Amino acid sequence: MATWYLALRWIHILSATAWFGEVVTINFVLVPAVSALPKDQAPRVLFQIFPRIFKLASWLSATAVLSGLGLASKRYLANPEVLWTTGSGILFSIGATMGILLAGFHFILEPRLDGMICTAAKEEDAELSDRVMHLLKVIPRVGLVVISTVLWTMMVGARGL
Repeated sequence: MATWYLALRWIHILSATAWFGEVVTINFVLVPAVSALPKDQAPRVLFQIFPRIFKLASWLSATAVLSGLGLASKRYLANPEVLWTTGSGILFSIGATMGILLAGFHFILEPRLDGMICTAAKEEDAELSDRVMHLLKVIPRVGLVVISTVLWTMMVGARGL
């Protein structure tokens, strides 16, 4: 196996694992901690933490997707029909598509949520802050389900059960 392929594989695994870990941390540590704060403190804490978290998620997702595309092209370019004619290829394709869509979320929709957080903090808007907290309770949970599905389908698709 070429050294560059092995390096790319490690980059992919580490970035995907870190991305997954970040989503887990948001769901089970950060959102509950911010939810427990007094309502007047939550917007400032959100403003201090979440823009950085969003930026990290964007970089990790982009790294995972781009390195994954490099690995997939090396593996499937000579025989791409495997991706839609075999069970493992279909699982791999589903996982890759979901991963790309989830990464796209980080670059398209997350900046809007970031803007809402910044506005809520600057204007001390309690209603907007409550809306942001509601979104932060829902969106990361959905993200956790999606990224867990991506990891499972990619692992099974790439290596089998």
